[in-house]
Amino acid sequence: MSYKNDFKAFSISNNANVVSQRLYEESKDLLTGFPPNDVPSHLLNKVLRQSSSISSVLADFISTQSGEDVLDDGDIAKLTAQLNRALERKTITKIPDASLTQKGVVQLTNVIGNSDTLAVTQKLAQEIVNSLREDINSSKANDIPVGTPIPWPTAIPPTGWFQCNGAVFDKSKFPKLAEAYPDGKLPDLRGEFIRGWDDRRGVDVGRGVLSWQGDAIRNITASVTGRTVNVSGRIFSGKVSGAFSTSGEYGEYSAGDSRSMSAVGARDRLAELSFDASRTVPTANENRPRNVAFNYIVRAA
Repeated sequence: MSYKNDFKAFSISNNANVVSQRLYEESKDLLTGFPPNDVPSHLLNKVLRQSSSISSVLADFISTQSGEDVLDDGDIAKLTAQLNRALERKTITKIPDASLTQKGVVQLTNVIGNSDTLAVTQKLAQEIVNSLREDINSSKANDIPVGTPIPWPTAIPPTGWFQCNGAVFDKSKFPKLAEAYPDGKLPDLRGEFIRGWDDRRGVDVGRGVLSWQGDAIRNITASVTGRTVNVSGRIFSGKVSGAFSTSGEYGEYSAGDSRSMSAVGARDRLAELSFDASRTVPTANENRPRNVAFNYIVRAA
């Protein structure tokens, strides 16, 4: 759609009666103005053409960019407002793309997209960073199902988590936790190791999920064969190693003595063979591997 432009260029045809550009620039009237009653028409036409051409071009720019008619009605304020609107629209629609090599004004955007020529505003960049932080913080918690025990390095669980200490919880208040522990009681993992459920593999048969198991070791069996030695009265040799030890000659045998007896020569003598695992390995009142103590906690909701 074309808009009306009242400002027309004057004397612009090829054979227009205008002085040449060289003579125009050499004319003394260019600096002093025309004398009264003596104005050469071809020089005046040159002046009018230059000023009217600029006016026409500017008016055309205003009408094109503002989408309004530009009228020669003497309303300077209106023309000024139209020019400002035209410049604003030109700046918005024709501003150069962002460049990594060229300095200057670049177009900004506050909308997330895939353009490689628009520069992001500081506000949008901060919004993106904040959104990523929220997603990361949310995914960290949501990636761990409710009721999953995890080791925690301090005595106090973080907000929204319970210690696995065998405590009873409100199933109506924590329904998702109740799905993991239907009896409404947390597992007591204080001082305990977690073992993978056998699930018909045959390594730890007869176990159900969340079942507790006491400590145990594989059975240790041993036997020893000895002979009497007349000189020392020992039933066992003094050469022992590892967890075994011997007592040598153990003294006179008396009736009712519950210890083993061996006859040596004409006298009854006793000897003892002992087994003590602490002679070769660390021992305690439980069976355990090397470990580090953590506080087991579960996500409550």
